[in-house]
Amino acid sequence: MKKVTVLLGDYWHPRNSIEPMLDMLFPKDKWDMTITEDPEIIKSDEIPDLLVSFKDVIENDQIPTPIWCDDEWTARLDDCIKNKGMGFMAVHCGIADIPEDHFITTNILKAFFITHPPQCEVSFELVNGFDITEEAKPFTFSNFDEHYQIKIMGDTEILGYTVSQHGKQPALWRHQYGKGKVLGVTPGHSYENLSQDEYLKLLKNCTEWCVCD
Repeated sequence: MKKVTVLLGDYWHPRNSIEPMLDMLFPKDKWDMTITEDPEIIKSDEIPDLLVSFKDVIENDQIPTPIWCDDEWTARLDDCIKNKGMGFMAVHCGIADIPEDHFITTNILKAFFITHPPQCEVSFELVNGFDITEEAKPFTFSNFDEHYQIKIMGDTEILGYTVSQHGKQPALWRHQYGKGKVLGVTPGHSYENLSQDEYLKLLKNCTEWCVCD
């Protein structure tokens, strides 16, 4: 059984907007799941097979709040992925607000969150021919979502795009990072969208890729 740690909870994305879908994403017969709001869990001696971040690095942008992924935290993440082989998956707010010149942006995620317009109708287009997108179909989210504007920063494989009245943006990308694997995916501001059947199936494929040999 694989072990997954899910990091969540910030001002704009409270725990209760994400946690209800996690048992669907990580069924108990396949995953041993730990859910936490504390980024310091990464400093534990026990390294999971997969770390999934649904947590904005600024926990509350309504008051002055420094990012919690400081140099020590980032170095630990880097070591866990590159040298220990942990998978890392950043979903929606797990990508947001990391500075453009931050090590996580330039070396680990290889993508930079620029901004997002007001919530709107967002559709997902998939690039065919990859294991993650196999048998998946393009779809439109049932609720309005935040259409993240993304700048790809390095060599990574783009597997999907989001499309709205604001244009077309990279929305799903992946790459090997040392012994581990890294994947970013941008939609998912609400439980309703995160748990939508088509998206949930895609997210499951993403988690499986992150931990497969």
